[in-house]
Amino acid sequence: MPYYRIKAVDSSGKEVVRSLEADNDFQLISFLNFLNLTPVSVSRMPYILGKIQRFFLFRSVKRKDLIDLFENLQLIVRSGVPLSTGMWDLAEESDNPAIRDMLQDIAYRIQTGMSLSSAMARYEKVLGPIAVNLIKIGEETGTLEKVFGDISAHYRRMEEFTGKVRQALIYPAFALVTVAIALLFWLLYVMPRLSELFSNLRVDLPAITVAVLNVSHFIGNYFPFITLLLTLLFISFLILRRKNEKFRYVTDKILLKIPIVGTVLLSFNYAFFSEYMKLMISAGISLYDTLQILEKSFNNRVFKKAIALLRDHVSTGGSVSSGMKKSQVFPSLMIRMVGVGEETGALDEQLGYLSEHYYTKLDHITQNIAKIIEPVMIITVGVFMGIIMISLILPIYDLIGKIGREF
Repeated sequence: MPYYRIKAVDSSGKEVVRSLEADNDFQLISFLNFLNLTPVSVSRMPYILGKIQRFFLFRSVKRKDLIDLFENLQLIVRSGVPLSTGMWDLAEESDNPAIRDMLQDIAYRIQTGMSLSSAMARYEKVLGPIAVNLIKIGEETGTLEKVFGDISAHYRRMEEFTGKVRQALIYPAFALVTVAIALLFWLLYVMPRLSELFSNLRVDLPAITVAVLNVSHFIGNYFPFITLLLTLLFISFLILRRKNEKFRYVTDKILLKIPIVGTVLLSFNYAFFSEYMKLMISAGISLYDTLQILEKSFNNRVFKKAIALLRDHVSTGGSVSSGMKKSQVFPSLMIRMVGVGEETGALDEQLGYLSEHYYTKLDHITQNIAKIIEPVMIITVGVFMGIIMISLILPIYDLIGKIGREF
């Protein structure tokens, strides 16, 4: 789809410069009329440049923006205001240019006869595939108000959870950085000077002191190269994670086995699976389609593969619970409760219980994560600082002993 750079004048006479996306020149003119803009100059942008510009524009859309958006859309539907009119009003009030552009485009396409779900599907990467599919079902069944409320509530819960994790990790991260700086200071500044002192006094150094001094000299001599190597390794790791599916799968599997981190990730993914399954099944989406959408929504490749296997199992007539057991990713509690839900015809209800259970577990972990990490950090720091202090005290003790014997 072509991208255009527009210099125009709005209804108040103010000059406006915008980048717009349109199917063709005719649609561009129609869209400008809808926006009440009188074009002064129009130039077609290179496709790659337009794509990059749009990419960075929509990266500014945060989860908080989506919470506000869907809450407002729920109010619009409840009040009976036409969606195109309501979206235009929301766009005018929005402080985020990406949200403004998206809502104006959706409002225009609705006014030209496109369905809401089709118009919003153009922004699937911003809104999320699950939200787009729920909106489609809500549009078909006349339950848009409930769907918008469900999506908003889910995003709010996700935002609260990530906020709690972020807040819980501030102290451990600060402590870790402080300790790392202190260790580097000792190794790069203090130890080399003590090494010169011990050398001038001709003190016989114990093995632990020699080892620490060797580490200090190595880091001091090769610090720029070590920094460059670590940076290159980190960048290579990120590139491999992005480009190599096998590497991504292996690293995701390792992450799930790391203490504390693995517990948080597993609980989050179980809650994510349960809540979205519940939302889509309640909305009337078939199991196969639900699992297909879920597969695209998972970032963790271990769970993505498990959902793909589960989808294939269901497509051949198997039950969800037996497919979950076959994947060897889900715990027995989930499998048992899903099985009960299938037998009683209350699968969405059971998934709701599971969602609440794992979100409660996550909440407990995030509230206590600092208390869990703190002892580990204290022990680790104590070991490192103990090694450094012992490496200093032993030669000083030997030096004092020599002086005492001479007198």
